[in-house]
Amino acid sequence: MRIAIYHTNPTAKDADPRDDHYGQMFEDMLRPEMPGAEFVHFEVVAGVFPDSPTEFDAVVITGSSAFVTDGSAWMETLFAHIRMIDEAGTKLFAACFGHQAVGVALGGKVEDREIMLGAPAIDVVVDKGWMQPAAGSLRLFGGNFQQVVAVPEALEVVASHPDCPVAMMAKGAHLMTVQFHPEFSAEYMHRYVDQISAHISDDTAAAARQAFEAGADGAVFVKWAAAFLTS
Repeated sequence: MRIAIYHTNPTAKDADPRDDHYGQMFEDMLRPEMPGAEFVHFEVVAGVFPDSPTEFDAVVITGSSAFVTDGSAWMETLFAHIRMIDEAGTKLFAACFGHQAVGVALGGKVEDREIMLGAPAIDVVVDKGWMQPAAGSLRLFGGNFQQVVAVPEALEVVASHPDCPVAMMAKGAHLMTVQFHPEFSAEYMHRYVDQISAHISDDTAAAARQAFEAGADGAVFVKWAAAFLTS
C-alpha cells in the first residue's frame, strides 16, 4: 500500500523535532501493523499537497494546533482534497483536527467547546468489522478545544462520549475519523499540557496528568486503524 500522510500541524517553537512531528507519529504507530506499506508525507500546512490524493491507496490526516474554523487558505485546499477522496472512495483515516476537517468539508459543523483533556473512554455505538480486537469502549488521549457538533449527511457516529457525542465517524468502507489521539504517548501528552498551560486551570492540568499516567488504549485502536486501512 501507498499511504499519504497529511501533516497539518504548524511547528511549535518549543517542539522537539525528534518526537513532536504528528505525521511521523502516525507512521510510527501504523508501521508495525502494516510492515509492507509505503508512507509518503506532505506538509500540507505549508501548502504542499499531492497532485491528486486518489493516486494513493489511503490518506491519513493528522491533528493540529490550528482550528478548522481559522479560514486559512491551506485548509480550503485540504477540504477540497477530502471531498475528492470521499467521492473517489479512497480510504481516509483522520484524527482530531483531521476528524473535524472531514466534518466541515463534507457539510457538517464544528464549534468551540470546553477542552477535553485526559484519557476519556469512548463507547462504541455501531460495531464495524475492522474493530478487532472487539471492545465496547476505548480510552484515548485527548486535548481538543473544538468538536464536530453536526454530523455530515451520509456519515454515521460509531463511537461517542457524554462530553463529545461525535467521538468517531465513519462512511461506508472508505472513511473513518476519531476525535482523540491513538498516536500520542503519555510522555507527549505531558509536554502538550506544558504547551497549553496558559489556557487551562491548574486543577485541569493536574487531573489530566493523573489520567495520562493511567494509560490509554492506543495499542488497540491502531489495530482497528490498520484493519480499516487494509480491509
